[in-house]
Amino acid sequence: MDSLRVAALQLRSENGRVRHNLEHARPFIRQAVAQGARLVLLPEFSVTGYVRSPELWQWAETLEGPTVRFLRQEADLGKVFLGASLLEVEGEDFFNTFVLISPGGKVDRVRKRRAPSYEAYGFRGSVDDPCVIDCALGRISVGICADNHFNDLARCIEDSRAQLHLMPHCYGVGKENPWSFPRALIEASCRQMESLPVRYARHFGVPVVLANQCGPWEGPLPGLMGRMVKTDRFLGRSSIVSSRGARLCALGEEEEGVIVDTVELRSSDYEGEERRITRAQGDWGWSSLGEPAFATASFAFKIGAMEWLGRRAYERSVERRRWARRIQEEQGQLEAPLDERGARREMP
Repeated sequence: MDSLRVAALQLRSENGRVRHNLEHARPFIRQAVAQGARLVLLPEFSVTGYVRSPELWQWAETLEGPTVRFLRQEADLGKVFLGASLLEVEGEDFFNTFVLISPGGKVDRVRKRRAPSYEAYGFRGSVDDPCVIDCALGRISVGICADNHFNDLARCIEDSRAQLHLMPHCYGVGKENPWSFPRALIEASCRQMESLPVRYARHFGVPVVLANQCGPWEGPLPGLMGRMVKTDRFLGRSSIVSSRGARLCALGEEEEGVIVDTVELRSSDYEGEERRITRAQGDWGWSSLGEPAFATASFAFKIGAMEWLGRRAYERSVERRRWARRIQEEQGQLEAPLDERGARREMP
């Protein structure tokens, strides 16, 4: 088997401060490179911060924007593959997009397959997109946060013969209250962060890298969810897990940091097995590899209801379309429309 030295970064991000967050990540990236990492994974939305309201759209980018330019520079400098999540704009829509930048500047992309619960207010899911990247390192599958908790990802990993699985997360919990966020749910969420990569690794025989944000989670949630849940903190617990399910290294809940270790990739000519997919697919759309406390009909209904409300708000939003066009104009992807005098109009 081929071995690969991988790294996970556990970072704190500030909402909307894209350049600040990139500069904040730079020394962590270079620390990982100094420890011999050939692939470095950043948490989900470590660039924009984790905001679930319309203001999120103003921090979106094209794949020619500042985040990809920054990652290209660092990838070239360190001769390393860098993986990070950003809010991508294309046409009139926004996507939660993971990019893997090769040392030569090549950009591979995986979009989040679904926008669950309150996330549906901010971007579209892309369930038909592949979740696998073929690069010089091998075949890498990517599950962006909630995608790892749904059962369709199992088929993506097994059918594609993935050799390494990446889990960029932005997993947080709300403030404890007995109605919408009881202590039992918080405890289950903590267990989920620790057990999920181990269960994936043991089930598929593939090494897993999980990178999560840490620190306070600030910013109101949209719609009904915002009246029910007050945000609190991210759960950290980033980890690197071997293909046999051994936790090689991990971080706690609160500290920022870098973990680096060497993993053995799954064989590229591995024979897929339908039974592995079936056993990973639980009830109500959730994966049987996740925390059992979440695999209930009532939980699935709550998530589905929030997602339905979010999609309706997203689809009807005129502001969303305006921001999409404005950002693409600013980043050179579109030309501004002409006014009656033939001059370029500015977007509101």
